[in-house]
Amino acid sequence: MPRYQLRDTTTYQLLAQDLPNYVAAEAALDRLDHELEHALHRNGEGAGRIRLRLDIERVTGGIATAVGHHVLLLGVNDAELFPRL
Repeated sequence: MPRYQLRDTTTYQLLAQDLPNYVAAEAALDRLDHELEHALHRNGEGAGRIRLRLDIERVTGGIATAVGHHVLLLGVNDAELFPRL
């Protein structure tokens, strides 16, 4: 049975592992985004639009294969990305 994990595509650091399915991997991405935003705010750091590129990998038989790619934009309001017309 495959498992899923999250990896930073720049540093190759494994951020989450042993996730049961793709949906759980996406939920882990949401949690990571939320935790990082709060850590920046708590430390008084005005995030200068930090961009993290992360892969969702499926692990089967010890072999990891990228099955999804996400970009997290930290320190950016949705209103900044999608202003009202």
